Amino acid sequence: MVNKKVKKILIDQDLTVTKLAAITGYTRPHLYNTINGHNDSIKVKKIISLALGKDFNDLWEEKTEAC
Repeated sequence: MVNKKVKKILIDQDLTVTKLAAITGYTRPHLYNTINGHNDSIKVKKIISLALGKDFNDLWEEKTEAC
């Protein structure tokens, strides 16, 4: 699922995924895949949150398995 919150923050902060990659040290495709829901790495999501100055829980809604 595309994370619209992260995309909006990138726009608001005049950042691109390429600029975010330079800040975080991750590749642009890796960040793109994480933002668009193709990579569920908690570590990368936390790094993105820190780089954007936002709380992890405000940006990422983690899936919970139904019992």
